[in-house]
Amino acid sequence: MRAFAGRVAVVTGAASGMGRAFARRFAEEGMRVVLADVEREALDRTVAELRAHGHQVTGVPTDVMSRASVQDLARATLDVYGKVHLVCNNAGVEGYLDGAIWEATERDWRWTMGVNFWGVVHGVETFLPILLAQGEEGHVVNTASMTAVVRATNMYAITKQAVLAYS
Repeated sequence: MRAFAGRVAVVTGAASGMGRAFARRFAEEGMRVVLADVEREALDRTVAELRAHGHQVTGVPTDVMSRASVQDLARATLDVYGKVHLVCNNAGVEGYLDGAIWEATERDWRWTMGVNFWGVVHGVETFLPILLAQGEEGHVVNTASMTAVVRATNMYAITKQAVLAYS
C-alpha cells in the first residue's frame, strides 16, 4: 500500500508492545485505526493517548481466541469506518516458560495456541473475505517472530512457527 492517509487499519494486541507501536505509526500516517485488545484498561488508555494527539481511532475490546469476538471486531470496524484496508493480526502471549515443554498443561497450550495461532486464523478468516469483496488494495499482516525461523525451544516459538506456516 503506497497511500495510507484516510485508509482504515485494524490492529489486534494494540494496547501494548508492537501492537501499540503499529497503531501509533498508522495513525501518524493519517490512517483511521481500530485498536483491539483483551486488556480493556490498557486499551482505553492507548485510545485516549492517540486521540489526545488528534488521531482518529476507535477501541474495541476483543478476545482473538474467540471467532465471534473477532467477527464483532470486523462489524464494529465497518460500522464506524465503512471499510478496512490493513489488518494486523498481532495479538500474542509468551505462554508457558516455566520449565520443560512436556510439563506444560493443556490449559497452557490452549491459551498460547488460542491467542498466538488461532487469533491469526480468526483474523484471516474474518477479514480477508471483507478485503477481497471491497476490491481495493488491502493487506493482512500476521505477526510471527524471528523464533519462527529458528529452533523452536518453547511454546511461544512453536506457535509462531505455526503462524509462519499458515501465512
